[in-house]
Amino acid sequence: MLRTEMIWKTAVPALAALLLAGCGITKEEPWTPGEADAISIDENGKVTEYISEELDQPYYSFSELKSMLDEEVSAYNAKHGAESVTVTSAKQQEDGLVNLVISYASGEDYAAFNNVEFYYGSMISAQLEGYLFGGTFKEIKDGVVVGEQADGSGIFRDMADTVAVVRAPLEVQIPGSVVFASSNADVVRFDTVVASQTGEDTVVRASSEEGQEDPDRVYIIFEER
Repeated sequence: MLRTEMIWKTAVPALAALLLAGCGITKEEPWTPGEADAISIDENGKVTEYISEELDQPYYSFSELKSMLDEEVSAYNAKHGAESVTVTSAKQQEDGLVNLVISYASGEDYAAFNNVEFYYGSMISAQLEGYLFGGTFKEIKDGVVVGEQADGSGIFRDMADTVAVVRAPLEVQIPGSVVFASSNADVVRFDTVVASQTGEDTVVRASSEEGQEDPDRVYIIFEER
């Protein structure tokens, strides 16, 4: 199964996007994606993906790429359920920029369709699945980094918190307020981080990869709304 963005990125270069500078955004202001690849997670674990790519190769047409995506969606839904993946919006602007909005019935559908790692759930369940919460974490309050960095063992003060685990690079909006984020995540507002690959520390997961450093894995720990 091809990753959704690979349908486009194998044909077009990624649109460069500037990181948002996160302070001063109130909880009343609506979130809009600031990166070329972003997801939003709702309270029920449903994932909405936002992709913006510049279609600048003359030998590819928007209609052809849209057909490829529709075929992938139809094939996936035939195996997993009629509304597991839905192309909510697919538009091309006059300058060639293609904007996609894709809805997934669950985080599992998002991970399976795109062939990427994704976890959303309790911290306890994450540990049971092998996530070690290694490396260092930023403590966040109202979208701002506060205090000194904490190591993984120091973030289990409230095991009722929820965690999302994603792969960088990716912008992620969560249904709540971020309280900790791994060092390779840039906080842009109270409910949003940009999962980057720039952190000095890395996160380790137990499993067949036990003991191996993974700079692309990003943890987002938050209090649900």
